[in-house]
Amino acid sequence: MSDSAYDRRAFVSGGLVAAGLAAVVGNASASTRPVEGAWRPASEPNDAWLDKPGTRHRLVVDTWTAAAAEQALGYVDTFYRANESGYGLAADALGVVIVLRHFSTPFGYADKVWEKYGGALAELIKLSGRVAIRAAQVNPLLASAPSAGKRGGDEEDPTLTSLAAKGVRFAVCAAATANLAQILAKSGGNAAAIEAELKANLVPGAVLMASGVVAVNRAQEYGYAFMSVVA
Repeated sequence: MSDSAYDRRAFVSGGLVAAGLAAVVGNASASTRPVEGAWRPASEPNDAWLDKPGTRHRLVVDTWTAAAAEQALGYVDTFYRANESGYGLAADALGVVIVLRHFSTPFGYADKVWEKYGGALAELIKLSGRVAIRAAQVNPLLASAPSAGKRGGDEEDPTLTSLAAKGVRFAVCAAATANLAQILAKSGGNAAAIEAELKANLVPGAVLMASGVVAVNRAQEYGYAFMSVVA
């Protein structure tokens, strides 16, 4: 084969490759361009509370175990502290939601519920030791225990109450609430009445959502960065 024939074939094949690459790049560029009429999440009236005006940053923390809920309080407290010390941002510049679902759902109920059902709830979500004993009377995450230590200086460990004061909202799973009512009713009582009682006694800053999974979905549609606590 002559050099000229080889060069001609190389040119043609190289041109085809180049054309192919150009087509791929072109298609990729086209696919990343905003398409007129592209899908956008709908705004549901029940979710309007998520659109907190004036926030510069938003975070949703998903929890589904008792241990995860407790750890989430520390992470969220750190989120507020770091934004203040590192960026000079006050609490009202942040939008934070903690999702309480599955086994963390009971922490969304006020002390009145724990006074009545605390023993059974502690067993269901596998609390143990001093926390389980305290849970027979109060929501153990709502306020600090009288003998609780300080996390440094005069600062107490974060609680549902202290975080609610900063603007944190707690998305409580209604589906899990219905299931818990059914379980509690087996010891005596009407499931529907118990469910109504649980829903009527939520912690400060709590919002009852159809399910915790829906809360995670809606928060992200409203621009909340997602964090999952696994414990």
